[in-house]
Amino acid sequence: MSHSGITISQKCIEAVGKIKTKTVHDPKRFVLLKIVGDEVDVTYESKPTDTFEDMIKMMNDPDCEKKHEPCFAVVDVDLRATSGAYNTQPVFISWIPDDCSIKQKMTYASTKEALKAKLDIRAQVHCSDSAELCLDFVLEKLKDVGKHHPDAKSLHH
Repeated sequence: MSHSGITISQKCIEAVGKIKTKTVHDPKRFVLLKIVGDEVDVTYESKPTDTFEDMIKMMNDPDCEKKHEPCFAVVDVDLRATSGAYNTQPVFISWIPDDCSIKQKMTYASTKEALKAKLDIRAQVHCSDSAELCLDFVLEKLKDVGKHHPDAKSLHH
């Protein structure tokens, strides 16, 4: 349980587990998570054909009246290590827009670290502006961490 009193659903843990274990029979590229009531739950599990851009649109669709709703995502990112080898790594993305309510900001911010720890995901990127919610920003932030030198083209499959 987080400091905000929000719990994490079993469905959430299982969905992220599919990404981390690279489940062959039910592959997931990403999952979207939201606080619903007093629990973090899955709002969308990707299809094998979904792309990073599809995920971003679902998180911040400019045509959706709920475009400024905060959420979390766990996405499997293809990265190129400094050795030149490719690997995939789950990345935790928090989307807490600057223009969402103060209550939402506080609730999501106080839930973020507990959720990340429970899901055991080390790489994270925080986005608070629509300009940050894009592939280039995510890759740059992962590069800044110093663990990998991402290849942006690898996510467009």
